[in-house]
Amino acid sequence: MYELPYGFCGIMCALCNRHIVNGSSGCNGCSHNGYYSEPCKVANCCREKQVLHCALCEAFPCDKVKKVGDFSDLDTKEHYVKVCRCITENGFDFWYDEYLERQKLLMMALEKYNNGKMKRYLCELFMSKELKILQQIMEEAKSLSGSQKEISSNFKIIVNNIIK
Repeated sequence: MYELPYGFCGIMCALCNRHIVNGSSGCNGCSHNGYYSEPCKVANCCREKQVLHCALCEAFPCDKVKKVGDFSDLDTKEHYVKVCRCITENGFDFWYDEYLERQKLLMMALEKYNNGKMKRYLCELFMSKELKILQQIMEEAKSLSGSQKEISSNFKIIVNNIIK
């Protein structure tokens, strides 16, 4: 039912640079038994309790999820806190629909605005900023032209102008 992988703690796995990788170093994502899910206390707890997400657990927020921090290979700016809040306030399907839109926009940005050195930057951007801001960035970036280096540079300028 839920095609995109997600972390039971709120990490949006399909927006992670470890997920968007070809080869053996890629992670399938927590809900799809990815690299980090086996040792994760939150993932194991959700599986044991058979809950879709920890934000839907009657014990939420518990000590396990309170101890979740940023990953060493991605600065999520603790966005999982916002994800959990969104799920508790609006339901999992509402959050998931927004997540699908974020992933679609990220894939578009990686294809059009990445100079080969921006994957982590783009992943962190699409995890940490509000969807309306991301949509505004992508709308303004549509008019960019020039070499890939110029397009990438100008994309960052648009981002900085909108988020300041």
